[in-house]
Amino acid sequence: MNTSIQNNKTEKDSNKEFWDSLHSEIIKSYKDFSREDIFSYVEKSFMFSLFFRGTSHKELNIFRSILQLQDLGYLILFEFMPKERTSVIDFELDELAIYHNIKKTLKNVSSAIGPILYNRFSVLITGGPQTMAPGMNTKANSLSLTTSIVDGLHKEFGLNLIAGIGNVQSIHSIYTSFLEALSCIHYCNEPNEMIHAEDLSNYDNYFVYDYHEAEKFMMDAIRLGKPEGYDYFTMMMERIKPLSDTAKRNKIIEALVLASHASRVDGMEEIDYFDYTCHINTLMELRDNELIEWAFQKFIDITGYVKKHNAIDYSNKIVQATKEYLEANYSEEISLEDAAEQVNISPQYFSKLIKKNTGFNFIDWLSMLRVKKAKELLTNSSLTVKEVCFMVGYKDPNYFSRIFKKKIGMTPSEYIMKNKISK
Repeated sequence: MNTSIQNNKTEKDSNKEFWDSLHSEIIKSYKDFSREDIFSYVEKSFMFSLFFRGTSHKELNIFRSILQLQDLGYLILFEFMPKERTSVIDFELDELAIYHNIKKTLKNVSSAIGPILYNRFSVLITGGPQTMAPGMNTKANSLSLTTSIVDGLHKEFGLNLIAGIGNVQSIHSIYTSFLEALSCIHYCNEPNEMIHAEDLSNYDNYFVYDYHEAEKFMMDAIRLGKPEGYDYFTMMMERIKPLSDTAKRNKIIEALVLASHASRVDGMEEIDYFDYTCHINTLMELRDNELIEWAFQKFIDITGYVKKHNAIDYSNKIVQATKEYLEANYSEEISLEDAAEQVNISPQYFSKLIKKNTGFNFIDWLSMLRVKKAKELLTNSSLTVKEVCFMVGYKDPNYFSRIFKKKIGMTPSEYIMKNKISK
């Protein structure tokens, strides 16, 4: 065999092994769960079911018993604001740390926290008739709780949020509170701004759309990479719930084809069209809310609004170019916009494409690459933690230590001591 070809093959295999290892370490960094961590996933599952696929009375009562939720409640919808006032989330969101921070704030409050969907998450607050009955001043209390959550996340993580707050409803009608919170958040523009549903009458063009309007706005939002696309799809699915299963199937196929088309932004060809013919047999077997749940799963797959832990797609030329750019520049200050510029596509599309083809967002990928390089330096040199911090692209040793501990489970100093003992 030609020596140069053999060397190239060896280098390619070694390169793939490194990035596969990096991918595995990112996944592992999310798997050291405590009992409280695991419980958070029960809440996320419940909240996703409650607002995005529908739950039976039996299922709702089981979750209520497990989570100790009460008869009445309201929904708070939060949205993270990007640092540079763009639609791109260019900072790292530690979902478990955010969950624990909110739970600490809501220590004595009956609540459930939903998953982060793109740059939004919801919190359900529940209570009994003695605290949430008609006539009670729930607006003041809900604004106070919302302020505490926003302040807590800003203080610990430096995050800026806006929030919409729905009115109190029976737990069996809580979706109404969700739609009210959704309407409120569209009028929030400044960091820390929050609007309660009782104040919606003060705003023009109250946020209510029929099916075709929601469809149009869904496509526009997806094209621009905005999270509102998910909201409009939710409205569309809510509108078709009363239809027959046959009508539901037709509307779902139509909506998913349109979402797929809108996802092909910037004239790129990486996102495949939704081929509904492959799913006909599955669709014919599903009934009622099963169809709605399936539609949400496919919508998420098409749009990439929720990250999936799948394998890295090395055949994607954008992934390859990004990988090479990160390997060469991880020690420098790199933003999502910088990487997108290198591959000559918009930051919005770049963010979506990286998540679709690696399973993680850009910041996850860059952070874990830096941590992996730091591990190599800490293991094979006598460099100090501070020196390694600067060499792998961080400016603040304390921040570097927090990122390292989050990804590896121990601080850089503890990692050094562990290696010394094992030698």
